Amino acid sequence: MLENIVGKRYAEALANSISDDAGLSKALEGLGSFCETFRTEPKLKNFFAHPSIPQKNKAGMVEELCDRFQVEKVVRNLVQLLAERKKILFLEPIRKYFEKVVDARLGRARVSVASARELNSEQDAKLRESLGRIFKKDILLETHVDESLIGGMVLQIEGLVLDGSIKNRLALLKQAIEKEEVV
Repeated sequence: MLENIVGKRYAEALANSISDDAGLSKALEGLGSFCETFRTEPKLKNFFAHPSIPQKNKAGMVEELCDRFQVEKVVRNLVQLLAERKKILFLEPIRKYFEKVVDARLGRARVSVASARELNSEQDAKLRESLGRIFKKDILLETHVDESLIGGMVLQIEGLVLDGSIKNRLALLKQAIEKEEVV
């Protein structure tokens, strides 16, 4: 719960401090680089969480990471502030909320697509175009294969789940058969 409050507050503040669309995308990319590093380097989380490590060492590490990732000044300021306020471990929820804010401002929607087989480029383009017309947004597809679906696909967009899989249709058919009374 706390991470949601912190994430939302800092994400909105970051978004409000950036006026141009290109800056939003660059800031999101910079936050993503930090989050990826925290995911792949568990010792980094321990470093920032450890109370006996001096704040100046943590500030130095933030500077080093900012230089390595060549992040925008606004992201550098945010990460420095988070380290100073001992909230840098909330970086992932901040990135998630910021991604939502950026997508809303840029008129984009992220769609998670699970399909029984890998989508080819034509299917990908057709799905992106169709969803774009329906939702009146630019669509960013995140696809993955789930062979348990047997056929069809499951879409998740803005809290809405559209299940057109054969697995789901079989489950619905099973429920309908079970509801029928046997004479």
